[in-house]
Amino acid sequence: MAKNFHTDNKAFMLYKDWEDIFQALDSSEEIGELVMALFAYAKRGESPKLSGGAKIAFLMMRAAIERDGIAWEETCAQRSECGKKGGRPKKSDESGNTDEKAEQTAASADNAEEKPQGINDTAEKPKAFSQTKRFSEKAKKADKDKDIDIDKDKDTDKDIDKDKDKDKAIDKEKKKDAGTAESGVRSFGTHKNIMLTSKQYNELESRCRSVGLSLESYISKLSQWLFTKGRHCTDPYRIISGWLDNDSKRKTAAKPKERQGCDLSWYDDFAMNVDLSKFL
Repeated sequence: MAKNFHTDNKAFMLYKDWEDIFQALDSSEEIGELVMALFAYAKRGESPKLSGGAKIAFLMMRAAIERDGIAWEETCAQRSECGKKGGRPKKSDESGNTDEKAEQTAASADNAEEKPQGINDTAEKPKAFSQTKRFSEKAKKADKDKDIDIDKDKDTDKDIDKDKDKDKAIDKEKKKDAGTAESGVRSFGTHKNIMLTSKQYNELESRCRSVGLSLESYISKLSQWLFTKGRHCTDPYRIISGWLDNDSKRKTAAKPKERQGCDLSWYDDFAMNVDLSKFL
């Protein structure tokens, strides 16, 4: 029996673009009348009497409902015809034989469900076991490769740390050598008994040069005095620095006529006659 969309279809379509038509109506009463008219036509095929904008809107919407209903009726008719013919035909090969293999497979599946568990299952176990073993070996290999990569990263980090430690050690040695060269003690004087660092010697020499005095003269005289007295000076820098300060002040305060010529014998007298015990 043919289907009728008015009586047999349980639903009908309301389209989104109809919203503009509903909003264009003048009042809520017209909207209500239009909605009830759509239900009456879709359910019973009735066309209520409307007027104005509601009537125009109903005619447009009724055409869409009727079109959808006819399409639904045609679909139902096609399905009914297929059902009368026994449903979808079976697939056949080029020789016209039906696909018996599919039927045999389905029958085998039914028989397998009826058999008790454990009967005739040994034939499938080796295959399943082989697949599981293969997957397990792949997983182990992946984990092993991952561990190898991690070990390589660790070795690389260790090598980088070793290089950094080597660089630090080299820098430390360089600083140590520079400090030793700067603070290294050297022996000066006739008897090599005046011990000064390179920094101290350079400072004294610069001071002597600025006032026109000779550092070697101070060193030689102090060395000779210590050797003659059999003494050892623990801070020759302080003694020579004191001498240099006193001579610089005297030379600066001396009048030009008193400093004429190049006779520096009075410095020698002072250096030889000064009481060094005050400085030791």
